[in-house]
Amino acid sequence: MEASQEIQVLIIGGGIGGLMLAAICRKLNISCLVLERSKKVTPAGAGISLAPNALRVLEQIGLYDDIVRHGQRLDKILIHRNQTKWRTLDFTCVNSWFGYPVYSIERHYFHHRLYEAADGDNTVLLDSAVVNLVDDPADQHVKVELANGSHVKVQVVVGADGIRSVTRRVLARQAGIDGKNTIRFTGRVHMSGYTAPIPNLGPKDLGVGNWLFYDDSILTTWPCIDNRQWFIGVKAADTQGQEKIDRSVWAHTTPDTVNEAYGTRFHPFAESGQFKDIVDRSERVIASNVFEEADFPTMSKGRVALLGDAAHSMTSFFGQGACQAIEDATELANSLQSYFSTVGTKEQDDGLTSSRADSSNLVQVLSDYSARRGERAKALVSFSRNYAKVHTGTLGYGIGPLVRKLIYAYLPEWGWMWGLRWLYGYQPIVDNLSSVPGENLVYA
Repeated sequence: MEASQEIQVLIIGGGIGGLMLAAICRKLNISCLVLERSKKVTPAGAGISLAPNALRVLEQIGLYDDIVRHGQRLDKILIHRNQTKWRTLDFTCVNSWFGYPVYSIERHYFHHRLYEAADGDNTVLLDSAVVNLVDDPADQHVKVELANGSHVKVQVVVGADGIRSVTRRVLARQAGIDGKNTIRFTGRVHMSGYTAPIPNLGPKDLGVGNWLFYDDSILTTWPCIDNRQWFIGVKAADTQGQEKIDRSVWAHTTPDTVNEAYGTRFHPFAESGQFKDIVDRSERVIASNVFEEADFPTMSKGRVALLGDAAHSMTSFFGQGACQAIEDATELANSLQSYFSTVGTKEQDDGLTSSRADSSNLVQVLSDYSARRGERAKALVSFSRNYAKVHTGTLGYGIGPLVRKLIYAYLPEWGWMWGLRWLYGYQPIVDNLSSVPGENLVYA
């Protein structure tokens, strides 16, 4: 970043949402800085699902071709109840309905590509833990205080620091609700992993995912490049002890941890029929408790905005966490661009430039972003919660197993596509960048 350039946007958190916003800001010539508390770039998780509602803007900023090369398109899903096959769900129609398919890709690779798109080390400052924010309306800047005793003054702060967001906790404390936690434990644990290529799979297995409904848990495997598998198992968590409930990511998770829960379970891709064959090919595994939003907070306060899990954590049953962070980043970037394009600049006595900004206008711009995104995020959190009940067969009044079978065994593909219009058919793009195709979709 040029010494003579003032930081317009400071992003707290170098995850997918934060890096996406930084990459768009770079395209729009909005100066930004990302503060990441980790000492090195270490994305959490195994794989990531990218759906049409995120892929259009990713194509717009130049990442889609790379996703096609290094990801795997989802073409069909095999659905089993224990060892009984219910059906094969054709997912190729997603592309004809929404202009893009669904892709699975290794999370580490995709995170690295976003890091590069955000200009890497020139934009991201590692080992930079934020401890406090001071947003005084009388001050032209927001002051961001770091754990090392230093501080940064910027025009806008964006909290993209995940489900345990420091940004959100600071805002809550300043509002007089210190210690308030708006997320709740769902009582479930996810165990996931990313494997090496499975040697007994061939060309016919590329693009084939699996949903397996066992009596006491469920398992999903998504296809990745070269017949690698990204798996996610969901089961009831051990709730004995508060420390087990409060942990997000389990320490010292190994393939044995996963095999203890799922190793003997049936999987159609396992050479012996037991899922252990796939788990033992894992290159990395992770276990984490599942949390969701309980009391939906506002997505902005003053000159501070939130995006992604920092604003609306949700269950991962439909794989929309990253896609929603990308949507947030796109819409927030449009709001910031509309604001900064209307403010002038002046030269200060020290030679630095700063924007002649009306902070009240900025507050309104961020408030409008919060209202617009908040409604969709609330709908997604509710959808994710209800979909989890359908997927696990736990809808109330004892109808869960029946409803699950009706949907997964008998609902035709067009019914799935019709039900996904509101989710996949909403495809925000960056207003001030060149457009991408998308006018001739079935949902439009």
